[in-house]
Amino acid sequence: MDRKVLNHHASTILVKCDETNEFLFGKYDSGYPGRNKHWIGRIKLLGGNYFCGKNEDYSPKETILREIEEEFSGKGALEGMATSQQHFFANPSEIKIIKEALLDMDSFLDYFLHQPGLKPIEYAIQSVYKSYISKKVMNIIKENINKKRSLTNEGNLAVHTLEELISGNPLTHGITGLIIGHSERITLPHCFQDSFTFAPIGKPRNNYLMYADDFLYIDHSKK
Repeated sequence: MDRKVLNHHASTILVKCDETNEFLFGKYDSGYPGRNKHWIGRIKLLGGNYFCGKNEDYSPKETILREIEEEFSGKGALEGMATSQQHFFANPSEIKIIKEALLDMDSFLDYFLHQPGLKPIEYAIQSVYKSYISKKVMNIIKENINKKRSLTNEGNLAVHTLEELISGNPLTHGITGLIIGHSERITLPHCFQDSFTFAPIGKPRNNYLMYADDFLYIDHSKK
């Protein structure tokens, strides 16, 4: 069996409050760099990418834990991260409450992703974890959003109901809509054609080496 070559491996967290039927997302702000300006204003799952040879994470779980620790440090935007925001941070004790709630997560699913027609050909995996937060924690988040106080070092946070997501307001970034749709067993608006591969391939594995039987990672150490 030919192993697919992965450009990157994303590790993300789907955050939901069952008591309010609301989800927590990251949201691209106007300072987002590069050619993907059309992402500004779209919502996404919290998390980040693992690039082989560039990041030292041992596992997808370690990647998402690192991302949450960094983003919810409350110490200001990390050097080198582009953002146009002027940060007025929330109370550090509230940031800590939120971070600890998010770090209490369970494995959900890995998704194999491929968009035909891209040059060069790219394959990717997105590992997804779930965190169920209380109404109390969600209210802390919403209160700080309403007061325009930053809880993260980069970008913004947003809270939306399932009904809002179904309506397409706001739009989701990348496969966020597909993941939530699969989790909630509904169809959400997304930007992909039917030829796009979005396939669950089991639970996130315990470390990146365990993917070696099925996939190869591009070496990003010299990029």
